[in-house]
Amino acid sequence: MATSTLGMITGIGAAMFFRKKKNWLKIHKMVNSISFVGMAAGIVMAFYYVFETGDEHINGVHQIIGLVAFTSAIVSIFLGFHQFKAKNKLAIRLAHRWLGRFSLLMFLTAIIFGLMLINII
Repeated sequence: MATSTLGMITGIGAAMFFRKKKNWLKIHKMVNSISFVGMAAGIVMAFYYVFETGDEHINGVHQIIGLVAFTSAIVSIFLGFHQFKAKNKLAIRLAHRWLGRFSLLMFLTAIIFGLMLINII
């Protein structure tokens, strides 16, 4: 999940800082799509681990924030691809940008709470 979050930072960075370059959109889409697949794999592994240990699935701040982050990432990716076909492109683009920023913030927060959960912080 941390590696996928770093990928998400890279994808967002490409959109923010390399917008004047020729292939920024292709890089943004590719890196964030790969990061999303990694996050989905991390969610599946976390659910499997919790299932095997017999614990409750959503029973703490880390899990709730992680679920909110993953859900907002799903919606952000949908909005990102939808903005090219939407009638109100400006509103969809704005929602995509802010939801992407929000999901990144939530993923970083989930990482911090996860590290606190395993007593590293």
